[in-house]
Amino acid sequence: MHDNRKICSHAAECVNNLSSVFKLGSRPWINPDASKMNDIIDVVRKCPSGALSYSIDGVEYRDPEEQRNPIVTVLKNGPYHITGAIELIGENIRFGEGASKEHYTLCRCGASDNKPFCDGAHRNSKFKDG
Repeated sequence: MHDNRKICSHAAECVNNLSSVFKLGSRPWINPDASKMNDIIDVVRKCPSGALSYSIDGVEYRDPEEQRNPIVTVLKNGPYHITGAIELIGENIRFGEGASKEHYTLCRCGASDNKPFCDGAHRNSKFKDG
């Protein structure tokens, strides 16, 4: 299991869908031995920010085998969820090591320390849609 906290939007898909593996407040917070590999893979693929990935036999899997349709979704009181390998262009855009370019989340509240990517700061800033 790989976890890139810097790009996690804290959508809680992992915690809500497989709490036996992903345990908030625990250290380490991920226990990959607590469930079947296929169940973990299914949850990792639901990660909207691309922060979670996994390796099998030394090969890292971050994105689905099949590319998703290009879609931008505005999440209520949260970030923009981008899927389908939409190219993000900008002067200072850095995805960082291990970040997904197929799916990611972009800050909409202005509070992220990792702009343009969402880092979950909308929760603490109490961001609400207008």
